[in-house]
Amino acid sequence: MDMEEDGKEYRWETGYEKTWEALQEDEDGLLETSVADIILRAKRKRQAERKGHTRLGMMRHLYVVLDASEAMLDQDLKPTRQLCTIKLLEGFIEEFFDQNPISQMGIIITRNKRADKVSELAGNPRKHLSTVKSQFNLPSQCIGEPSLQNALELALSSLKMLPTHASREVLVILGSLTTCDPGDINQTIVSLKNCGIRVSVIGLAAEVRICNALCKETGGVYNVVLDDRHFRDLLFQQVEPPPATAANSQEASLIKMGFPHHDVIDGRGSSLTMCMCVEASTVSCQ
Repeated sequence: MDMEEDGKEYRWETGYEKTWEALQEDEDGLLETSVADIILRAKRKRQAERKGHTRLGMMRHLYVVLDASEAMLDQDLKPTRQLCTIKLLEGFIEEFFDQNPISQMGIIITRNKRADKVSELAGNPRKHLSTVKSQFNLPSQCIGEPSLQNALELALSSLKMLPTHASREVLVILGSLTTCDPGDINQTIVSLKNCGIRVSVIGLAAEVRICNALCKETGGVYNVVLDDRHFRDLLFQQVEPPPATAANSQEASLIKMGFPHHDVIDGRGSSLTMCMCVEASTVSCQ
């Protein structure tokens, strides 16, 4: 069929019709108003899709992986990606422990094809803030390429030893479009999935296929920032605890006590019995 003769088009092509109209200049000739509107509509969409009465994991163990490669010196986020990340991360750490007081956080930095754990899992926000300022503050500390696999393996080795009743998470802030890994990162993704570790990625440049696959397989969230305000919005979304999965939502083993229980046998109510705590003490005395 000649598509030009009948003037029709495929259905999947309609979504890409006049895409430039989504961005419009304001009175000053800027696009900031249009970008802010896109961010606001995306935020409303996420809130509308949020399910109510969801059981959340209140105890959290979170590793934050920071990209300290040369890509973090780019100036598309002012003044640089590195300094913008530090500023937003300070507020995120304080807000995280304010909303999750019984949780723990650790910091992993990847640079020059290596990954180092600069801060162990702990519940002290001041410790993490001082670590970030000392290890991720100078332009000279951003060198080489990151290694996503080494960072994930480092987090995996620590998180897999923790109990399953608490959520185990990794948040990656990635500015580079490449990663220099020693092996097959797909095997690492399988290990993270089998251990029930949730990985989310915030990209500062563009979408990377392996990051998309990583988040999809582990149940995390993958987003790419538009500007610093969008970056802050995406980062602070990680403050809220994730929904508890079937793997870490174990039934609590409780003992009935305090009141006698009433049994119904063959449709007739039986006589009252002693409460569980009295029965236990009677058995121990015998």
